[in-house]
Amino acid sequence: MIRIFGAVILLLIFAVPVIIGPAWVFFAVAQIVILVCLYEFYRVSLGKGAKALGWIAWVGVIPVMWLCFYSDFTNICHTIAFVSLTVIAAGLYLFEKGKASAKDVVYTLVGIIYPAGLLCFWILIRNGIDGKFWMIFGLLCTFISDTGAYYAGKNFGKHNIAPRLSPKKTWEGLIGGIIISIIAASIFGGLYPKLCHLQGNYPLWILVILGGTITILGLIGDLTASMFKREFNVKDMGNLIPGHGGMLDRMDGIIPVGVVLYLIILVIS
Repeated sequence: MIRIFGAVILLLIFAVPVIIGPAWVFFAVAQIVILVCLYEFYRVSLGKGAKALGWIAWVGVIPVMWLCFYSDFTNICHTIAFVSLTVIAAGLYLFEKGKASAKDVVYTLVGIIYPAGLLCFWILIRNGIDGKFWMIFGLLCTFISDTGAYYAGKNFGKHNIAPRLSPKKTWEGLIGGIIISIIAASIFGGLYPKLCHLQGNYPLWILVILGGTITILGLIGDLTASMFKREFNVKDMGNLIPGHGGMLDRMDGIIPVGVVLYLIILVIS
């Protein structure tokens, strides 16, 4: 019940405005989500004396998101490089003072890419051709497949996928997630064009394949977050959402989905 309540809160705060609003509304929500995820990542990964490194990167990610909104890829690269070099320079100073370790510097640099940089691909998706369609499609399939996999694994799961990373992830759960995602992709792909105009024509078979692929990518995202949580010896990245942990605990599945979906859209659009 707590898990469902947390999902409803997430839906009301984030999903509804994103679905009915224009691109700038999604961008506003995306900024909040990305910055909270990055804060949670640094909260558990950086030592007390190295928190300044996290704040440097946290502030530096803000212009990267704005450049993604305007699809300014050249300056995105320049900004990431500048922020990374600033982190390294600050890391050298803090290391010399005995306040930070080399691992702190590495984890800070990692955070610029994961979760922040990879989540920025959703901004690119929303601002692209048929951006609202692909944004809703990707998020819908990710969250529905996650829910389907959870209940399928809970009721039928017997064979573990990755016992060390996540003992509760099973092949039966994965299959259940793929099936429910394909169903959702098919229904959404059939209904959306009847309600809203699309610039491109996307055959049903492509949407079906994407639905199944998104489930697998979502699993990769879940396992990646589990790997970091095992490394940092924490149960959840945060406690922001009742029944779900932190923002990153809820958004971990969409991280690889956004990257691959964006690249596929470039090919088929």
